[in-house]
Amino acid sequence: MTAWRHWPRTAATVALLFASFHAQAQYRLDSSASPRQQVAALQVLDERGQAFGTNPFARQANAHFGRVEFRLSTAAFIGRRARIDLLLPPQVPGLRNPSGLTYHWRGLDGSLSGQVIPGQRHTLWSGVIEQPFTLLAIELGMRLEIAAMGDWHGGNFGVEPAFELELLP
Repeated sequence: MTAWRHWPRTAATVALLFASFHAQAQYRLDSSASPRQQVAALQVLDERGQAFGTNPFARQANAHFGRVEFRLSTAAFIGRRARIDLLLPPQVPGLRNPSGLTYHWRGLDGSLSGQVIPGQRHTLWSGVIEQPFTLLAIELGMRLEIAAMGDWHGGNFGVEPAFELELLP
């Protein structure tokens, strides 16, 4: 009977140790060697498919960026199985409602397709790291609900994704 009395504490300790181990297995990747640090949209349309700039009453901006390449520093992980996730930061300047912004992409050259909103992550690639730099290519798009914007006085709007690597068994 005494062993069962300590079961909740033991289970909580095991869960805490597992969470600590799991969190330690994620590594932020450096993307500064990527071909272009800032990527301008090739085309921005409103919710009806018209040029965004011609509709002062647009409720949505749908940006198409085309092919975007990320060159991620993975030298420390050569020969290891890993998963690379794309993350959007939870706070985006000028955005008051995170669900009003969606990054979506189609994977190219072995990258996986997906979408995220601020504060979320999605697997972009999984496999064995073979080079000091891993090149990931995607066809990138972004949907922005204008009502989700806070005080914004025009100009450029953007958010930089981050990349994390998790080692796999």
